[in-house]
Parts: sequence; structure tokens; C-alpha cells
Amino acid sequence: MLQRTLRQIGADPHIKPRLGFGLAVLTGLACLVFSLWLEGRLPMTPGLFPPLLLPAGLTTLFCGLLLVVGRATALSQVMGYLVAENGIFLLGIPLMTAGAVWFELTLLLDIFVAVFVMGIAINHISHTFESIDVGFHDLRD
Repeated sequence: MLQRTLRQIGADPHIKPRLGFGLAVLTGLACLVFSLWLEGRLPMTPGLFPPLLLPAGLTTLFCGLLLVVGRATALSQVMGYLVAENGIFLLGIPLMTAGAVWFELTLLLDIFVAVFVMGIAINHISHTFESIDVGFHDLRD
């Protein structure tokens, strides 16, 4: 039924991203290779990061930023922001033992993301509906 409705109204259900699928996958692989290369080049305290946690966090961060830049709709950009924030959280977990400031900054970023996503959701709800009144006073037995 949805396909028939889409044909009748002539809508295009596919949203064209700014980056094509193939280019996005190649860029993600390049981010992974760069993260693996960067792990060996960064001077860090031995034993601070478990094996492959730094490349996983950096790759997640880079792929989230790629989603933010490469997608056209606000929802997919918010999803990219959430992916980037998860990468920052992965990078912040081992730094929690190094000092409380890093953990507090990571926690502050998590709270900021939650408020950011709720603000976008409330904004979309307010544009979709005229009022937040649900109208229970109009109900009858």
C-alpha cells in the first residue's frame, strides 16, 4: 500500500546523501587505516589504552564526523553526532584513571548530547503539532 501511495503522489522516498555509498565506505576504511597508523605514532603512557581501543575510538569518532558531513537530513546528522560522541566516550574511558577531569568532561559531553537530541525532538514535535494539548476534555462516556 505504501508503494502504491508513493507512486500516486510521485514522491521520491530515497534521500540522496552528499557522499555516495562507495565513497563513504572507502573514506571509513581510510579512517580505520589512519587510526591504526596513529596508534603507533602517538606518545602515550604504556598500558593506558587496552589493545585496539584507541583505533576503535578514533575510527568511531571519524565515522561519526563523516556521517555529520556526508548526510543531508537532520536526523542522519544527529545520528552521526551520536556516533562521534560514542567515539569520544570510548577515548575517555581509559583517561578516567588518569584524572577525574577527563571523565567529567566525557560525562559533560554525554549530557550535552542528550539535551541536544531532546531539543531537536521537541523542535520537530512543535513544528508537527499545533498544540501540545491532548484534548482530554473533549472525551465523552
